[in-house]
Amino acid sequence: MYSSNYTFSVADYPFKHAGPVPSARMIDREDELRLLGRAAGERTPIRLAAPRRYGKTTLLAAHAEAVGRSGWRAVRVDLGGISDLAGLTRALLVAWAGHREAGPVRRAERLAGRLGADVSLTGPRITLAPARAEPSDHGRLLEELLALPDEVAKSTGDPVLVVLDEFQDLLVAGPGLDARLRAVIQHHQDVAYVFAGSEPSMLARMFERHEAPFFGQAEPLTLSPLPIESTIDEVERRFAELELSPGDAAAALVELGEGHPQRTMLLCHLLARRLTEPDGGAGTEGDADALVDLVLQDALEQTAEIHAAALAPLTRNQRIVLGEVAHGRAPTSADLAARQGATRGSFHQAAEALVTAGQLLARDPGPRWRLIDPLLRLRLRR
Repeated sequence: MYSSNYTFSVADYPFKHAGPVPSARMIDREDELRLLGRAAGERTPIRLAAPRRYGKTTLLAAHAEAVGRSGWRAVRVDLGGISDLAGLTRALLVAWAGHREAGPVRRAERLAGRLGADVSLTGPRITLAPARAEPSDHGRLLEELLALPDEVAKSTGDPVLVVLDEFQDLLVAGPGLDARLRAVIQHHQDVAYVFAGSEPSMLARMFERHEAPFFGQAEPLTLSPLPIESTIDEVERRFAELELSPGDAAAALVELGEGHPQRTMLLCHLLARRLTEPDGGAGTEGDADALVDLVLQDALEQTAEIHAAALAPLTRNQRIVLGEVAHGRAPTSADLAARQGATRGSFHQAAEALVTAGQLLARDPGPRWRLIDPLLRLRLRR
């Protein structure tokens, strides 16, 4: 079972689980990639929703690479964590820093420099100094940055793909910014937009509320869990790359990963570690169940702090709902409400709050609720 020839480059490691996975290692997103490519060709905006660590960034990178091979310019704007207008400006400047050969980008950077932004060759270091500019000047800079996709497409003749990642955070940056963005980009011609987010319920509200500026302005695309059988085939192929023989343990762990991309890779990584450390799987030769138990123990130890942080802010009712879902029971039943001395409505509210917080998938598919993190489900069942 133990292999002493466990050498590989970091770039080629097949079970990378921390940070975005190289697009060449993406599993089974061909349909989504094809849909994104078709929408780009049609200049149809897409809103892409996926829970955190579900492969969204990898898919978007693969999409950008694919259109890049066809002569497109691809720009990814990371809106994650922005809290004000300066943060939005910074995100836009960083996104365009790799396209300085285009005249409109240089013009926008010169304006940013006059307003206090230090735009270096390695990327913008931005301090927007109020003493050197009026609020209207910052507004003018934002308008120029928002207009860049269309201006660059016109000046270079290259179509432009713009990915606005963590798009729901735009609402945090300031009131009316979504309307401001919509007013500018609705006139863009040779530009394809992807509005991506890791808080699906918030992202949906930005496009599905009648009063929202982006109401009905993008086709929805939601990343589903990875299909189990094709994932098992791919994982077994990757173990073969490493000259490891996991037996039935790999397939069992993929099933326990429930199609969650990052958790599946984490479990496979921990299995590979067990198989390549002296005595890492001691006593499990030929016993896949015992090996799986050891890997699950490793995984739960590694994610203990993450789960503790996720559970800490939850209310009593929210914890009850998670526990019920983890055990395969209806979290909003009359029986549960009676046992807990609460109302069904309070548990409905708790469940909806957990959906918004990214802990639950709402009735997906059909009448069932499901925890997004399969390791949290296993923890709650123990």
